[in-house]
Amino acid sequence: MSDLPAESLGYQAVVAEFFLGLKGSGLVLSPLDQELVAEWERRGLPVPVVCRGIRRGLAELAEERRAVRSLRSVRFAVEDEWRAYRSGRVGDSPAPAGEEELAARRLADARQRLAEAATSAGPLRDAYREAGALLAAGSLARTPAGRIESALADAGARILAGWLASLARPERAALGARVRLLAGARRPGESRRAYRKCLRAHLVDLAGQAGLIWPGGSV
Repeated sequence: MSDLPAESLGYQAVVAEFFLGLKGSGLVLSPLDQELVAEWERRGLPVPVVCRGIRRGLAELAEERRAVRSLRSVRFAVEDEWRAYRSGRVGDSPAPAGEEELAARRLADARQRLAEAATSAGPLRDAYREAGALLAAGSLARTPAGRIESALADAGARILAGWLASLARPERAALGARVRLLAGARRPGESRRAYRKCLRAHLVDLAGQAGLIWPGGSV
C-alpha cells in the first residue's frame, strides 16, 4: 500500500493514506480530520466502509467541480455509506461486534460533555441544556445504536441553531456571506440538496472554529 511500516498501519493511518492518495496532495490530515477519523473508529465504522464513502464523496465533488479541502468535505458520503451498510445487513442479524457498546459509550460521553458545557455562563447555556435533554437517560435507554447516532445529530443541530440565534443580525449576515463564499455558487446540474449539504458543511466548520462543543465530538 505504501512505504509505511506495517506496525503503523492502524485504522487512522489506513484511512488517512487512502484519502490523501486519492486526493493526490498533502502529507498528513489536519487535526479536525484526525478527530473525525478517531470518531469513526470509536463508532465502529469498518475501514472498507469508510474508504468506499471517501471514494464516493470525492467522485461527487469531482462531478460538481468542487475543490477537496479536507476529509470533512466527504464525511456526509461516508455517513451515507455507513447507513447503507447497516441497512443492508441480512434479516435481524446483530450489529457488528461492539457497535452497541460503542454507541452507548458515545452517548455517555456526550451527556457528560453537554452537562459540563451547560454549567458555564453564556448565551449557549440554554442550547446545551436543551441538547442534553434530547439525550436524557430515560428516552434512550436500551436504544439501538442507529437511534443514538440520530439523537446525537439532533442534539448537535440544536446547539448549532442556538449559536446562530445568539449572534447579532450583522454577525449572522456576515457568517452567511462567508459560508456562501466558501461554498461558491451553485453549479449547473447540482441539486439543491447537494448544495445545501455543502453550505451546511462549511457552516459546521466555522462553528467548530468558533469553539462550539458538539455532543459527539464533531458534527
